[in-house]
Amino acid sequence: MATTKKKPAIEIASTGPTRLAPEKPRNVAAYEAAVAEFATASQLFIGRAYAEAKTKFDAVTSMATADEPILADRARTYASICGQRLGLFAPAGPDPDSSYHQGVFASNAGRLDEAMVLFDKALLAHPDDASVLYARAAVRSMQGSADGAAAELRKAVALDTRFRYQAASDPDFDRVRDEAAFIDVIEPTSAPRA
Repeated sequence: MATTKKKPAIEIASTGPTRLAPEKPRNVAAYEAAVAEFATASQLFIGRAYAEAKTKFDAVTSMATADEPILADRARTYASICGQRLGLFAPAGPDPDSSYHQGVFASNAGRLDEAMVLFDKALLAHPDDASVLYARAAVRSMQGSADGAAAELRKAVALDTRFRYQAASDPDFDRVRDEAAFIDVIEPTSAPRA
């Protein structure tokens, strides 16, 4: 059985007598094994092998020591995402903020009808939330509804004018960018309508 050599204590300068603080031990081999497992799990995740990736990320979580909380936290986050992609976890509760974030995720995934239902829930709780109105406008645009997108965007801009400038360069509005209704919101020729 091999013994591990202990590193000498580190000297700490102080105004009083010299004190020696022991160096904090760290299991380098365990850390390197956890990092290697995380790398393997990441490759599986990229390859959309979510079940295998989740198993590996869960293993990293149990391998990571108290000295490596960031690695363990990242592994838990990715394991959770794998679980969601596999349908293992039910969506979050009726929290309007949760509905908004889930709507953004659904929209980014191209599930536009689902996104709109989630944004509807968020809007019921916060009818004057410019971010939700803007997200609804983007979905309407991706659905090809210039008038719907313009109506939603007009409401968002009335609450927060920054959304006018954001929409001008947002690729989510590419389908309706040349439509008169959209242009009227981005470059109003008359007093803005509410």
